[in-house]
Amino acid sequence: MTQYNVVIEEPAQIISDLKTIKLHRTYFNPQIETFAILVDLLPLFQARANYFKALAEQQMALLQLEQAQWDMRRVQNLQHENIISTRKFREQKTHLDIAKVNAQASQSQSETLRLQTEAQWGKIVSHWFLSAQSPHFLDLSEKNKCLYLLYLPKQLKVPPTTIALQTANQNEPKQAAKLISNAPISGINQQTGAPYFYLSNKVFEGYQQRVNAWIPTQEAALSGVIIPVSALVWHLGQSFVYIKVDDEHFKRILIGQKKRINTENYFIQRTLQQDDILVISGAQMLLSEEFRGQIPTDDDDD
Repeated sequence: MTQYNVVIEEPAQIISDLKTIKLHRTYFNPQIETFAILVDLLPLFQARANYFKALAEQQMALLQLEQAQWDMRRVQNLQHENIISTRKFREQKTHLDIAKVNAQASQSQSETLRLQTEAQWGKIVSHWFLSAQSPHFLDLSEKNKCLYLLYLPKQLKVPPTTIALQTANQNEPKQAAKLISNAPISGINQQTGAPYFYLSNKVFEGYQQRVNAWIPTQEAALSGVIIPVSALVWHLGQSFVYIKVDDEHFKRILIGQKKRINTENYFIQRTLQQDDILVISGAQMLLSEEFRGQIPTDDDDD
């Protein structure tokens, strides 16, 4: 004989608007929930400005070197013809040496700025900002995309190529973010785990500084069922659901473990089975009816 906890006649079910669904087996990919931090791009914009200024100074120094070399060749020709003095020749030689030193210094300056930026931000992100027309730089500067910093949870060894991001407002849809590179920068809300850069597909409304992040694990997909939040009822700090045993009988099931997959649903790996008839509206009424039937009446005391 199948056990049950409460009996509700069919007319009463209709009046109380009790609703059910048949559960179907599904698969859930385990994920780790953490957070990601929106990267402040101001230092990168400043590095870009400094780098292109150094490149302009380098170009100017090269032009001055070319001019000094041309002048030197002209002076050498004149000296061969004994038209200019030795002092004039030496002066021009000094100008050429100074131009060479300036050109080397300017080249070293731009190279140093590039290496410093790469040391702080990695080669990929640095290339975006130190290139004249990088599409990724344009997307970030125009706020079409966002760069996030994520500290990989210590139980994971390899960063996933894609993660899901979502704001605290879970009604806003999740966005995919693609792995860019490791993040050499430090001192930004330092967390346990290796830091990585992820680039989002678009910008969240309000340009959120911190967002939730879901990281897929390398574990095998879990088999179970998905139930709506409305199916759960609570009693003495524990969560339960009701399944329909037959037309008028309902059984209360303890839900010990559940995984929230969004604002509206939970994933249940055990306890519930495929083809169970789950109450999704009216579970609270069933709970009240079940315990009302357990309250002794005056006649029971006689």
